[in-house]
Amino acid sequence: MKLDAARIVLRPRSMSETLDLALRFCTEPAAKLYAKLSAATLLPAYLATVAVYWFLDLDPFDVWLLALAIVTPLQGVFTVAVGRMMFAEDIGAAEVLGQYMRRLPAYLGTLILTRLLIALTSLGFFLIIPPLWGWAQTTFSHEACLLEQAGPSAAFKRGQGMVKVNAMSTAGLLLLMSLAAMAFVMSAEGLFNYGLLEFVLQLGMPLGSLFDDGISMAALLGLFLVVPFWSTARFLAYVDQRTRRDGWDVQLRFMAIQVREQGQQHQEARA
Repeated sequence: MKLDAARIVLRPRSMSETLDLALRFCTEPAAKLYAKLSAATLLPAYLATVAVYWFLDLDPFDVWLLALAIVTPLQGVFTVAVGRMMFAEDIGAAEVLGQYMRRLPAYLGTLILTRLLIALTSLGFFLIIPPLWGWAQTTFSHEACLLEQAGPSAAFKRGQGMVKVNAMSTAGLLLLMSLAAMAFVMSAEGLFNYGLLEFVLQLGMPLGSLFDDGISMAALLGLFLVVPFWSTARFLAYVDQRTRRDGWDVQLRFMAIQVREQGQQHQEARA
């Protein structure tokens, strides 16, 4: 990674700053690339989920589980994209998808391993701490696998090591990100179902109602739309952890001092 070419200032950030920066990064400069990647991955996945819901007549809860199972590995597409874009690399959608597909076997192995850990810690469902702790331990395994080229076991250990001393603050960030995801779902439901279909077009609720049926096509769309934001926010949290642990901000200061000194020496030599 070329730290001096980063698109953001590398410094420790609070949770709210991380989420705010993620939202701004999704709109600029990543909007065009994210739109292309979404059309290639999220849109077909969303349409497939809708088709399963309509034609197989599944229970709404099962459809939500299916949607979560689909969007989880698709996070990796946007993790690769933001990881490459953040450090000022010009990259196209085809290159992002190519890197993602090359890492997909290892990534799926990482997801299976980390989900097993979450499932095991969730056995204590009557408690709050164990599931949150298990979820936090797996947070940065995505970046370790896709960006650091680690295998499933190494990615898990790498991600676990990054949150070793602040697992609960990482869990807090995950909870905030989950609230943001819920906001996307509720916003999609309100804008499309209640705003466009019922109020503007006077069509009622032909695509289902989240509050009456437990699911709607608009609410499902919100879940798929949150994937780029979720991946970007988690990557920025990963960058924040690396900045705190590896001193990236300090490294940049030394690099700036070195460049300044070289410039002064060059001017003195010319004089």
